[in-house]
Amino acid sequence: MSIIKKLASQTAIYGIPTMVGRFLNYLLVPIYLNKLSGSADYGVVSVMFTYASFMAIVVSLGMETAFFRFAKLTNEPARVLATASHTLIFLGLAFILATQWLAIPIMEFIGYPYHPEYAVWFAIILVTDALASLGFAWLRQQNKAWKFATIRITNIGINIAANLFFLIVCPWLSHQPYFQNPTENSAWITQFSLWLQLQSLPMQMVANIFISNLIASIVTVLLFGKIWKNLGLGLDYDLLKPMLKYSLPLIIVGLAGMANETLDRIFLKNLLPAETADSEIGIYGAFYKLSLVLTLFIQAFRFAAEPFFFSKSGDKDAPQTYANVMRYFVYVTGGIFIATMAIMPWLSPLLLQKPEYYQNSSGIFIIPILLLANVCLGLYYNLSIWYKLSGHTKMGAAVAGIGAMITIVGNYYGIPEYGFTASAVTTLVAYGSMVIVAYIAGQKFYPVPYQLPLLLMLLLVATLPITVLYYNPMEWGQYQLNLGRLAAVTFFATVIFLVEKWVPKIPMTEGKFQVNQSDL
Repeated sequence: MSIIKKLASQTAIYGIPTMVGRFLNYLLVPIYLNKLSGSADYGVVSVMFTYASFMAIVVSLGMETAFFRFAKLTNEPARVLATASHTLIFLGLAFILATQWLAIPIMEFIGYPYHPEYAVWFAIILVTDALASLGFAWLRQQNKAWKFATIRITNIGINIAANLFFLIVCPWLSHQPYFQNPTENSAWITQFSLWLQLQSLPMQMVANIFISNLIASIVTVLLFGKIWKNLGLGLDYDLLKPMLKYSLPLIIVGLAGMANETLDRIFLKNLLPAETADSEIGIYGAFYKLSLVLTLFIQAFRFAAEPFFFSKSGDKDAPQTYANVMRYFVYVTGGIFIATMAIMPWLSPLLLQKPEYYQNSSGIFIIPILLLANVCLGLYYNLSIWYKLSGHTKMGAAVAGIGAMITIVGNYYGIPEYGFTASAVTTLVAYGSMVIVAYIAGQKFYPVPYQLPLLLMLLLVATLPITVLYYNPMEWGQYQLNLGRLAAVTFFATVIFLVEKWVPKIPMTEGKFQVNQSDL
């Protein structure tokens, strides 16, 4: 149990910068909308970061997960870090040079041919972020959760500070008399004044957002300091080959996952009538916010769980541990689901603000669907550890590909008739299918004795009563409705208490689930 408590505490610590970052990013949006010339400029920001999210997966080469596996296999994490880092540095420099050379065609393809500098800036951001991910992986592998949180929050703080400086401070300074009328003898003040005037131009605001991210990314890599001394160990070519064989399929996994997260917006934009598409996307995106707590928990859990799972992979009781982690994971995700649904009448006006959003009937309908889809995504992250531990990353790519294909087909055929409701249902079907396939494949290649009937019962208790109550509010008075919500939450808590009291954990298993050393 102490192991589970350690995992829980690290999940909480990793959740701190995740929650802080998400909250502060929300606060930046009103500033962007106020300082940018219009919605078109904000669209440039969204488009560039969308393309960057896909390219980040390619540039990172799956080395983060490969680091955890081979640090365990070799028991030499410093050597693995050095090999992975050198690989990313060499290929990253080539990527930056190629982007510099092809900047104009790249930006013509994206749709902004007059800003080739954006391509170069993002190339540097992607490469430095990939290196930073290895630094963060090292801290996670070394169980330095607080240092991880400190650097992440510092990164967020630098980005926020740079945005505020460029978007608010510079325009304010440029209007001060001292800088509007610099003395003739103060050449540096004259130059600084001209620079301020340039930074304050409306057309420069989009660039300032990107530059803020660039500064934060570069500084973050430097914050790891002594960790990069491991680069002195050089690049181990004998180690690199199996690492790449393991990691490259993870690029497909990442791209498929990103497709599941973002393609629905692209389909909505292209398949709905032009006069309603933007509005539908806005409402759909707004209702996605209501799964924020669940999303943040899953992300924090991933940060803590991946190094934890790899560190336990050679233990005799590893399958037992993984099964018990899943049990507690269902407790938490089920609890977040039912709690979010219970407070939804108060939560949706608070987060969505405008009645045209939180009173939208289609948006109200998809809330339980999106929440349940996120629960399935969390279950998939738990179950998918089998292909990372066993080295079957190609199988993992196939599972993720199934989800991506469902996403494409469901959105393409469903959106024209059902709008964003089809996107929500497709998301649930895609993630649900990935859970089923990942479980079946995992039991074949890396069997874990999950308490499947118990887990299904817990999920049913967490989701069914509160969802039935949610979809049939007119049959209840407000007092009875609130009492029913409280009863559903209490019932789930009672079930957990009884399960913990009467249903034993998975018994100890023998040590046949060892890491395959022949992968080296």
